[in-house]
Amino acid sequence: MAVNLFFVPHQDDEALTFGAGIRNHLDVGDECHVILYTDGRSSGVRRQLNGEDRSALTRRYYDPSAEGYGYLEETDIVRLRNDEFRRSCLALGVPDSHIHFADGQMRDGATSVEGCEDVLREYMRRYPGARVKTFTDLGGNHADHANMGRAARKLARAGAIADLRLYVEPYNRRNAKQEVRRLELLVERSEQQAHRVVASLQEYKRWDPVRGQLAIGYHSVKRCFDAAIAKPVSYYHKP
Repeated sequence: MAVNLFFVPHQDDEALTFGAGIRNHLDVGDECHVILYTDGRSSGVRRQLNGEDRSALTRRYYDPSAEGYGYLEETDIVRLRNDEFRRSCLALGVPDSHIHFADGQMRDGATSVEGCEDVLREYMRRYPGARVKTFTDLGGNHADHANMGRAARKLARAGAIADLRLYVEPYNRRNAKQEVRRLELLVERSEQQAHRVVASLQEYKRWDPVRGQLAIGYHSVKRCFDAAIAKPVSYYHKP
């Protein structure tokens, strides 16, 4: 049984990009740890849910009191997004004990390569010899994604990581391939339990204000979720 560490920048990335990869490893009996390393507080969806901007999902302005959840502070968004993340991981089949929130989570949009390297070293210390999975630093993708990829490459070059996979967001495949000629992208899919990947994605669509389920992920990137549900696969390349 191999131990795999998946480093997730934002609440929803574990399902949108890593989902099929995580489930594929679970299908063969591997141990998977999913580590969230930013807090997600900067999401623009908070303004939509607070009625300050029109909802990109419903095309209307919400009244938080009438909807049943009240005005949302940044701390509320962190709590609600973390709940989506946990529910998604559980639906995917990750044990609750293997769902991690990195100590001293970085603010999303304000990560650094050095901060990402600290997170990598901490979890590699906890799980010696584990395989490491991060996002690629190719294709001009989000800095929070790319910084972890850069940190992982640095540690791999130094010999601190023996087995590294760099995952590519489905929407970033073309840009990554344009940046590196002949980049070989490998595909992972669950042959046995693809429905578990879809179930994890569906957690981000739940709208039940009484239970504090506000579909934050789906409000944010509806098209990405719809595409991933239609085709639940993961893409990665080697360093």
